[in-house]
Amino acid sequence: MKTFADLPLLPEIQKSLDALGLTKPTEIQAKVIPFLLDLKQDIHAQAQTGTGKTIAFGIPLLHAIDQSLRAVQGLIVAPTRELVLQIYEDLRDISRGTNIIIEPVYGGMPINRQIANIRRGAQIIVGTPGRLNDHLRRKTMSLKSLKVLILDEADIMLDMGFKEEVDSILKHAPKDRLIWLFSATSKPGIKQLINSHMKDVILIRAEKKEFLSPQVKQYFCVVPMRNRTAALARFIKAAPDFYGIIFCKTKILTSEIMERLVSRGFKANCLHGDMSQALRNQVIKGFKNKDFNILVATDVAARGIDVSNLTYVINFSIPDEHESYIHRIGRTGRAGKKGIAIVFVAPSELYRIKQLEKTAHTTLQEIPIPPLDTIINVKMGAVSDFIEQSKKTDKKFPAVHNALNTLIDSFTQEEIRHALVIALEDKFFKDIIHEDVREISPDITSKPQEICMEIGQDTGFTEKIIRNYLYTTCKLLPQETRKVRVLRNKTFISIPKSRLADCLKAMLKTPITEKRHKIYLVEDTYRYKQDRPRWESDRFSKHKRSKKRSTYYKSKR
Repeated sequence: MKTFADLPLLPEIQKSLDALGLTKPTEIQAKVIPFLLDLKQDIHAQAQTGTGKTIAFGIPLLHAIDQSLRAVQGLIVAPTRELVLQIYEDLRDISRGTNIIIEPVYGGMPINRQIANIRRGAQIIVGTPGRLNDHLRRKTMSLKSLKVLILDEADIMLDMGFKEEVDSILKHAPKDRLIWLFSATSKPGIKQLINSHMKDVILIRAEKKEFLSPQVKQYFCVVPMRNRTAALARFIKAAPDFYGIIFCKTKILTSEIMERLVSRGFKANCLHGDMSQALRNQVIKGFKNKDFNILVATDVAARGIDVSNLTYVINFSIPDEHESYIHRIGRTGRAGKKGIAIVFVAPSELYRIKQLEKTAHTTLQEIPIPPLDTIINVKMGAVSDFIEQSKKTDKKFPAVHNALNTLIDSFTQEEIRHALVIALEDKFFKDIIHEDVREISPDITSKPQEICMEIGQDTGFTEKIIRNYLYTTCKLLPQETRKVRVLRNKTFISIPKSRLADCLKAMLKTPITEKRHKIYLVEDTYRYKQDRPRWESDRFSKHKRSKKRSTYYKSKR
């Protein structure tokens, strides 16, 4: 099977596929469709999200329907409302031209309307486990004529605790029905489901090489949990085209991260299981329309969301199940477009990156958190565009425009330049200027370097004096000098390693005092313990004293 035209499909379905531009099947479609068209055996198809599973089971299911019989002949069970709607829309598109009636059934919508639609003669029902069981208990849906029962994302349904609901649905189905089970993994729960309800099962797998798009660049970033919101903000600011999903483990964290991003001025929203269906629909619609460019979501809530042109997927932490990582990053880099996937990892979790690479058959490159210089350069592009656009803007209020021109003429060129810089700073760089220093530790941009000057309290220096000196002489922003410790005759300053060379040069050229004093460059040596999954500083080792290398500099005076 090289094209869909090689199959004996109904003319109406072949025409719909052609209209949708679907000519060449994916791997799972090529393997599954010819087998399912025979309607002979139960199957377990194992394939990841984004590999075309809906078409794989949808085409054979449509061919199994007797269009003259107005009864439920096909039942598709999916874990989330969003996935139900996505499956429904896909089946509706490829069934155009036929008389097959397809209905979506899920919670959060009026059940009376669903009852009426089912009684109208629905032949294929797509639904969530909970609402399907509601209809079966009410006897508003009969499965007496059921031919095929499809369990989509079965592993996710079991993870969500739907085992009893799925068992109940299967008990209401006739014994001679076929079961087509689709999942990304083959967990113990899946095997138990197969052993309990299926017979003579054929396993069909899609190769993993198709799961991860080569268009997705994969990275990991070492950042402690306490710094991750600030790190996330840096990555978003560094990408003018950012349009992506931030994955979190819990519903509570999802809401918290969204609120933190909004407080920083980002356009963000969240999606989790506790939201009403109306609100979920509103959020998904807003994200697809790009009313906001950042969606913070849990794995389960994001199931079934099909959004094109995503540029980023960021994992706020490593997923507990490595298969979930594949699901997550598969949402970007689609249709030949490039995407970026980043996973945040704590220093003590670095060993898990190797495990993740092994499971996912991939390689992740380390990426640093974008420094302030990068953010400034990105924003400078926006400033340039703003100035260029202002040339083309018509006078909206001529009277105001003329009054401003008259006022400007009364100032010098230098005064006007200074005022313009202040205005542009306030418009484009306010978030940087007012960045919360407490939320950013030195390791947010790079591994910190410690400088020691032989001056201190005994020579009349205070932390305020030192910080003013660093700001005026070294051009160090407050957030770049996280630690300044002034002792009796020594002062220790912790700064990003990326700023080290410039700072030393400035400090030697313009010393803080006329009296000659030494400047010590103190560096802790870190090592990775292969037999222990954590980074350990020699400074805190119980068995060995800290290895410190000091480079001495002397001020010119």
